[in-house]
Amino acid sequence: MDSPELIILDVGHGNCALIRDAKDVIIIDCPPGGTLAETLEHLSIKEILHILISHSDADHIGGMIDLLANEDIKIHNVHINPDAIKKSDIWLDLRIALQDARKRFGTVISKLTTTETGKFNIGSVNLEVLAPTYELILGGAGGTDLQGRKLTSNSISAVIGIVHNSHRVAILAGDIDNVGFDNLIQDQNSLNADILVFPHHGGRSGGGDSKTFAQLFCSFIQPKLIIFSIDRNRFSNNPRVEIIEGLRSSVPDAHILCTQLSQQCAASLPSLKPTHLNTFPAKGLISNSCCGGTIAIKIDGSMTTYAEMALHKEFIVNQVTSPICRKFLPIVKLDSPPI
Repeated sequence: MDSPELIILDVGHGNCALIRDAKDVIIIDCPPGGTLAETLEHLSIKEILHILISHSDADHIGGMIDLLANEDIKIHNVHINPDAIKKSDIWLDLRIALQDARKRFGTVISKLTTTETGKFNIGSVNLEVLAPTYELILGGAGGTDLQGRKLTSNSISAVIGIVHNSHRVAILAGDIDNVGFDNLIQDQNSLNADILVFPHHGGRSGGGDSKTFAQLFCSFIQPKLIIFSIDRNRFSNNPRVEIIEGLRSSVPDAHILCTQLSQQCAASLPSLKPTHLNTFPAKGLISNSCCGGTIAIKIDGSMTTYAEMALHKEFIVNQVTSPICRKFLPIVKLDSPPI
C-alpha cells in the first residue's frame, strides 16, 4: 500500500470501519451480517492488531462472535467497555467468546477509554479515543455522569479520532447521545475533523432536540464529509430530516453521504447500476440499494479526500428522486440582469 486507508463499510444498519496500512489492521465495531467477513477475505486479511468496540449494542457487536471463533484469523487485542444493563443473549455470548479467545489464542481484552489514546497507532496513523473518559465509565450504563444525568449504553459510546501527519482526518462517533456529547466537549479542546461518521445512524439523539444536537455536533467538528451508516429497510426515517436540517445550518457546504438509499430519498430503487461505487463488498450491492455503499478513503493528512465525491453528487442529482441531503442546501442568489 502506498498510503494508509480508511474503509467505512456498508453493513446496513450498524457500523464498521477498517483502518489499514502496509502491515497492520484495526477494526472499529463488528456488526452482524457477512459484509465484514467478505471484506476481510477480499483484502486477504488474516491478522487483526486491534478491534475497538464503541459500545455494546447488537448492531456494533453482532459479528464479533463468529470473528473470534474463526481460527484462520488472528486477533491480538479487543478493546470494549463493560455494560451492566446489557442482559441480552448476544452480550453474554460475546463475553463467553472473548473468554474463549483469551484462553485459546491469547487475545488481550481491555477497556476503551481516553486513557488508551496512543496505544492504537499503526504506521503513520494515530488513533485517539476522544470519549469516554475513565471517570464516565466508572458511572457505567445505568449509572450517572458527574452531573447526575442518567447514562445509557449510547452515553458511554466510544468516539474515535483518526490522525495523520498531525491532522485529524476523521471522527467515528459510534452512537454517542446528547449526554455523552456534552461530556465529550467538556473534555476536548478541539474536535475539528474532515470526515464525520455521524452518531446513531442519524436517529434520535436521546433526550433533547435532535436538530440542536446536530447543529452543535457539526459546529464543533466542522466536517467536510458526513457519512450516515443506514439500512434502507430498517428505521426508514434515518437519517432524520431534523438532523439534516441541523447539520446544514452549521456546515452548509458539507457533502452528505448515506451508505444506502433511504426510503425518504427514493421510494423505488434506481433502475441503472451506479458508476461511483468501488469494488469492495457492500450489503446494498445485490439489491441496488447503495447510495455511497462502502467508502474507501486514502489517508493523506490535510489532503485526504473522498475521491468519488463528484460522481456521488452526479448520482444523487440524476438518479435519486427526492434526496434529503439536498433539502436544506443554501439558496444561491443570482445577480439581477443588467437593465
